[in-house]
Amino acid sequence: MNVFDKFLMGETTGINWCFENRHFITRLSDNGISREYVVDCIMCEEPISWEHVEGDKYAVVYEAPEGKDYKEIRLLMACNGNSIDLVTVMRNNETTTSRQNRQYQSDKKKSIEKKRLKALSKRKW
Repeated sequence: MNVFDKFLMGETTGINWCFENRHFITRLSDNGISREYVVDCIMCEEPISWEHVEGDKYAVVYEAPEGKDYKEIRLLMACNGNSIDLVTVMRNNETTTSRQNRQYQSDKKKSIEKKRLKALSKRKW
């Protein structure tokens, strides 16, 4: 049984949690969601749904906080040993964040984008 299985069974006390991922904190701020809300969901609520994303990454879905124009939030978790790191939070209707999109871009596209940004930075306005 891996750490994510323990989480799904409700055994959250023995898990080493990491809520300090800089990207995760930024995404909380971007979406106007408090860290406390996410912690309460993880520790006290059963996920609406979950899925295995890839390798040691899983996604869980919870209800969005009141007052949001979307119904659900999706949390991406990276599991390793007895630890779960919260990687990102997004609206459940988002498929990927812009950071994830850049991560999966081809090297050719990354190279073109770098050259374009470099050319823009050298321009004199």
